[in-house]
Amino acid sequence: MDMTAIPGTIDIKVLAALVLLVVGGGALAYPLLSGAGRDKDVKRRLRVARPAGGAGAVGAEPASAKPRNAARERMVRSTRDFYARSDPENVARLRMKLIRAGYLDPRAVGVFFLARIVALAGGVLAGLVLVASMMADASSAMRGLTVLATAAIGYHLPAFVLARAIATRMREYRDGFPDFMDLMIVCSDAGMSMEAGIERVARELMVTYPALGQNLHLVSIELRAGRGLDDALKSLSDRLGLEEVRSFATLLQQSKELGTSLSGALRVFSDDMRHKRMSLAEEKAHALPAKMSIPVTVCILPVVIMVAIIPLIVKFSTG
Repeated sequence: MDMTAIPGTIDIKVLAALVLLVVGGGALAYPLLSGAGRDKDVKRRLRVARPAGGAGAVGAEPASAKPRNAARERMVRSTRDFYARSDPENVARLRMKLIRAGYLDPRAVGVFFLARIVALAGGVLAGLVLVASMMADASSAMRGLTVLATAAIGYHLPAFVLARAIATRMREYRDGFPDFMDLMIVCSDAGMSMEAGIERVARELMVTYPALGQNLHLVSIELRAGRGLDDALKSLSDRLGLEEVRSFATLLQQSKELGTSLSGALRVFSDDMRHKRMSLAEEKAHALPAKMSIPVTVCILPVVIMVAIIPLIVKFSTG
């Protein structure tokens, strides 16, 4: 018996089994990840109940959508509860990261873990396809390392996407917070209270900085619900992950205790934040020549050397 045919046969069987597994898992997880058939919260709140049997009833949900939504909810809930029992601290940190990335839905943790499972299965499948199509003559160890590498890439891909989303939001928060302070100074000079000023500024920032405006709108909702200003700003700092928000809350508390001018304190704090942002931009500009030296050395310098040497080579070869 030819022993070299046995590993190939096993690889084909494993590949077929994994293809069926990934296709089945994708078919189950696709409605969850795509959000198909999910009503928006606003539509669900504003749904008008018509009389039973009335023609053209608004908000009549198809019967087939209810079992699908229920199955999706059970899948997300079971996944979230499983990881919450196994590692609650990691789930809490992941929940905070998702909030900072803009995913405020409590089901986002379960969706993230399901996406990680699907990405892991997709990475394994991609590795097996790569091994079967392009690495037929490679050793077994190399094949195994390739499959493990693609599986690791698929496993860490959702975390990478989440980190990029957090970085994008943090950049928007840092760029928009000085503008928020300037608008708060204008509102304070106009005689508006802090609560009314935050609500007004949140509406203004919805156009230029929608993520920051959304978080400020949540602060105004919390204030209208009866929450204290210090607690609302502390919750805002946790959602944004900025040290400037904590400093802003401390500034308001000290201004209230000492009886100092709120407008003057806000103006000094805004100038300090703009100075920090300018210092950060200057630091990036000063680091640019050092970063540009690598592509210059790798891409441009060899071309210059070849342009200088090729004429000499041609001259000596023809002479």
